[in-house]
Amino acid sequence: MVDFSCLIHIAIFLNKDYSEKTKVFCTFLGTAMDTKKLAGQRVMVTRPGGEDDALCNQLRELGAEVLAQPVMRISDPPDWRPVDEVLARLKEFDWIVFSSVNGVRYFLGRLFKNGGDASRLSGIRLAAIGRATADELLRHHLRADLVPPEFRAESLAESLVGEASGKRFLLIRASRGREVLAEQLAAAGAKVEQVVAYTSSDIDRPDSDIAAMLAAGGIDWITVTSSSIARSLVALFGDKLRQSKLASISPVTSATLRELGYGATVEAAEYTMPGLAAAIQHAVD
Repeated sequence: MVDFSCLIHIAIFLNKDYSEKTKVFCTFLGTAMDTKKLAGQRVMVTRPGGEDDALCNQLRELGAEVLAQPVMRISDPPDWRPVDEVLARLKEFDWIVFSSVNGVRYFLGRLFKNGGDASRLSGIRLAAIGRATADELLRHHLRADLVPPEFRAESLAESLVGEASGKRFLLIRASRGREVLAEQLAAAGAKVEQVVAYTSSDIDRPDSDIAAMLAAGGIDWITVTSSSIARSLVALFGDKLRQSKLASISPVTSATLRELGYGATVEAAEYTMPGLAAAIQHAVD
């Protein structure tokens, strides 16, 4: 890791008048130091998405060396018929609730493949679990009517229960995940229907170089961005994870890690990808 402070001192020594140009140069180097606070840190990102994942890019911008090692793969559902069936009767629903970016991509992708367009959702209120999911809706010219203050199912449920009684909700979900949203809406008097829009399955074999690096203690941080990822991560790597520090996106994810026998070194204060990157940065500072 380059020590930029020594370059600043050299610049000042070579220009004893400390001219305006030198000040600009030093300001530039100081900014580089501030924005590369994860330089020298090796971070393994476990989300599906690979090298172009938004979290990977955020961590690189902070100076980290990023290793993309998804522990889950995302794919089509085993049977599209349940999705096609609800697409044929969308007007029956008062709300459609998206719990992930992948849910938006796969559900709308199927709608478009079947010859429909975004206008089929007109008159239906849309809820998104977080800002990234809402942004994915916007890419298709759809605006979320509700985004909860926190990126977690409990916050989404709390934001919707006031609207729930007597209303029909369609929940777009993965093949696995928690039932808290459906349960809380049903308890509040909603008529809830769920449809699996994509499959989430475990990766059964990691990259051999990354696995060896982890076993040798060569990875500083591992990101854990959901309870499902926590379970898949432990299944894939087991006790090798104790050679690194775990960074959790939320209290729910941290609780899952504890259930599995692993503690999170840091937990994001804001339950988002930028919040997780910031938590690692603050721990390194």
